Amino acid sequence: MVAGFEFGCRAPLAVRRERVRGRVRGGEPWRLLFASDLHLTPARAHLADQLIAIAARERVDGVLLGGDLIDRSSALPLLERTVRGLGAAAPVFAVAGNHDVCGPVPAVQATVERAGGRWLHAAAALLRHARRRDLHLHAGASARAAEGLHVLVAHHPAQAAAAAAEFGDDIAFAGHLHGGQCVWWQRGQRLYPGAWFSRWTGLRFELGATTLLVSRGVADTLPVRFRCPREVLLCELGGAP
Repeated sequence: MVAGFEFGCRAPLAVRRERVRGRVRGGEPWRLLFASDLHLTPARAHLADQLIAIAARERVDGVLLGGDLIDRSSALPLLERTVRGLGAAAPVFAVAGNHDVCGPVPAVQATVERAGGRWLHAAAALLRHARRRDLHLHAGASARAAEGLHVLVAHHPAQAAAAAAEFGDDIAFAGHLHGGQCVWWQRGQRLYPGAWFSRWTGLRFELGATTLLVSRGVADTLPVRFRCPREVLLCELGGAP
């Protein structure tokens, strides 16, 4: 990184910490790690190692993978190793992104499931803990239970916003936009000039009852960044007032 520029995916991943209370209070908070836009290639094993190390160090309760997991089919073995490594720290749940057609998507799904992860497009998931509210994980328009905390995992922020308007989940995660990759200035939670082209180029949005967190992503197909750190999100959700 020189004068705010990063060429390649060489800098350590940043851990962006967020806190969302949710509508249902009480119990201990859930610690969720969201990683989007991995864009894995065979040459990016160091990114997998960083992700696995962060998940283990932060003692997370769940790992959410937000699509664009690979950039080419030759990265499927590395994806399998990544999911297995993350699964040693916490349950892993994944959705597809537009780049995952390189797999193709059924191969990406099979790889995630073979490594012990859950494919949220196939079915919603439930996490339970004696001292926490039930945590429901969704990838889209699946039915919502009446009780507990609800988490939407999406790739594109527009998809997440549409689902938030319909279902009012406590929190929605998305990626896809990479923070615009080059950030000249920030106004509120929006990052410019990218926000001129997509209203969701930003960090955090309050959409009625739903908090939408948008990740700047783990990597890029064209790995050039300016004042836009590659990152994972560590979110604490729920807990006492």
